Amino acid sequence: MLTIALVFQGLFFSVNASGDVKAKISSGADREEALISASLSNENSHGYPFSKGGLYSAPLLVKGRVVGFGDEKLQTKHARQYAERGLVDLAIPELQKTTELYPDDIEAHAYLGWAYSQKGLIPDAVRELQKVLEMNPGLQKMPFDYPMVKDIPATVKEFTTSFEDVIDVINGFSGAHELLGLCYVLQGRLGDALNEYKKVLELKSCFVRKGVTVHPHLNLPHQGGGIQGNNEYSPPLVGGVRGGGELLRKGFIANGKKAISTIDQAIREYEDVLREMPDCVEAYLKLACAHAEKGILDAAIEDIKKVISMEPDRLEAHVYLGCFYAKKWMLDEAIKELCEAKELRDCILEKLITEGESSIRNCMFDKAIAATREAMKFDSRNRKAHWLLALAYGKKGEMDEAVKVCKEIIGLYPEDIHAYTFLGWIYAQRDLFKEAMDIAVQAVRIEPENADIRALMAFIYASRNQIHEAIAMCNMVNNKASGENVPADYGWVKGNVTSIEQKLREVIDVLKMRPDYTEAYLCLGWLHSKNGDIEKAIPAFKKAIEIMPDSYNAHLCLGNMYVRKGEIKDAITEYGKVLEILSKKAQDSMSLGLESTRKGDSGQAVNYFNEVLRVDPECEEAYALLADAYEKRGLYSVGMVLRLQGERLKQGAHN
Repeated sequence: MLTIALVFQGLFFSVNASGDVKAKISSGADREEALISASLSNENSHGYPFSKGGLYSAPLLVKGRVVGFGDEKLQTKHARQYAERGLVDLAIPELQKTTELYPDDIEAHAYLGWAYSQKGLIPDAVRELQKVLEMNPGLQKMPFDYPMVKDIPATVKEFTTSFEDVIDVINGFSGAHELLGLCYVLQGRLGDALNEYKKVLELKSCFVRKGVTVHPHLNLPHQGGGIQGNNEYSPPLVGGVRGGGELLRKGFIANGKKAISTIDQAIREYEDVLREMPDCVEAYLKLACAHAEKGILDAAIEDIKKVISMEPDRLEAHVYLGCFYAKKWMLDEAIKELCEAKELRDCILEKLITEGESSIRNCMFDKAIAATREAMKFDSRNRKAHWLLALAYGKKGEMDEAVKVCKEIIGLYPEDIHAYTFLGWIYAQRDLFKEAMDIAVQAVRIEPENADIRALMAFIYASRNQIHEAIAMCNMVNNKASGENVPADYGWVKGNVTSIEQKLREVIDVLKMRPDYTEAYLCLGWLHSKNGDIEKAIPAFKKAIEIMPDSYNAHLCLGNMYVRKGEIKDAITEYGKVLEILSKKAQDSMSLGLESTRKGDSGQAVNYFNEVLRVDPECEEAYALLADAYEKRGLYSVGMVLRLQGERLKQGAHN
């Protein structure tokens, strides 16, 4: 019947050539080219009658010259049309010739990658797709314009979206990534396809070591014969190799003849397991994977259906079944199974996320980390799970891990402001102010008025002794603070101080001997703040202020503590006191500098005027006086620069 259909299809196309072509034939113009065009022009056709002695098996006569597949344009055109019509076995050799003759032909490489994908020749597909993306890196993010993409059924895109969402559940199964890669190729998404195919090769390369093939997704959990508990079983040695498909030689040799393949041996062993334990769900799952690897999809589907009949809520079983259905191109059935899997997955995720949140509230950070890690196995891109994981590591004091997770979040979700803020505070607490400011600047571009980021920037400015800038940031937060736009409390974030508990004990011992020692209270407050104990740090700084009200450092540190708590008004008050103290110090330094100038001590005058400008960098008079002091010491070049700066400030004030 198929042969008859093809014959009739060929006859149909021969008598229904386009009017354009008929006109050429009747006019005698380009008769040979017209005949070729008549055979290949209909874009809606699928499968032409190519026989052994048929079309293109011999060179063609066009315009009085012989043309075969050696003609570049004609060869590429024919090869493309073979690929577009699904005739991959005809397309591949012609595309190979084209890419050898014309290695920079991006289109030929793209079509060859397409053809290899259809055949399941993954290493070859990877090679060709890599070449395409090297020649045009822009195709990483935009689809390649295959003409056949427009005819791809909508269910392919629907399946792809659904499968992307749950593939993490069977992430170790190379067949899943191969299937998703093929779906991407069918849609022209070459960059995504290449990523999936690389995962396939990586998974398969991990299976082979020292001449032994290992298939993780086919393995039973334990070695050794007999029942292991939890309904798990590992069969005894078979042919000298430990059972369960755990360590299976690649086509091992027995009596000089090649024995059964790795997959065949795995299938036999799992069938042996199921004869002894017909309710072993794990064995059915492994057997299904083995059947799928072998290409026996009907058997794989039946295996998985048995799993679902025994455990209807078995999440990975539904994902595997959807995958196997899709491999048979039963996309409606596949999508239905993936929807079922997504509902189960979301229910599991909700429980794990709730457990993670509860564990953090109860300071059970290891349990929170375990719960969120488990959640990410089901959904590697889950934003809530990532955030809880970063929080748990931070609360536990494992800041290096918290930094890694924050960076992962930013990579996955470049506009997640919480990740930027947390990462910025970790850097700031470690005195990495440049890194902290870089993160804050990136975040401000995303949300210019975000209170958390502005508070972080205020802390960084104050820590750099840029008090005016810190107050400006606090005022911006204070003016916008309403509803949700209020800074969060980051007082719990820890710094990086070695032997901090020992240092705390030493400072407390000093204070027992000298209870009025201001510097000891400052040190105590600083250690508590680095330890994330902000509620202990604040009283220590207040005690230092009580003993020495004019302590610049005490007011500055106390202001920083209030910023970390999100109490911006109190921070502004403390920063204001810092400016008052600095202003008084500047006045005192100015007087001492003038006195030194009168005494002719220009060296001491330089020190005092520099102190004035350190406190008040906008003081025009101090620039002029400092220039005079330097010039008296013969440093006229320095004096010139200082006078220019003073003039700039004066002009700015007038403007």
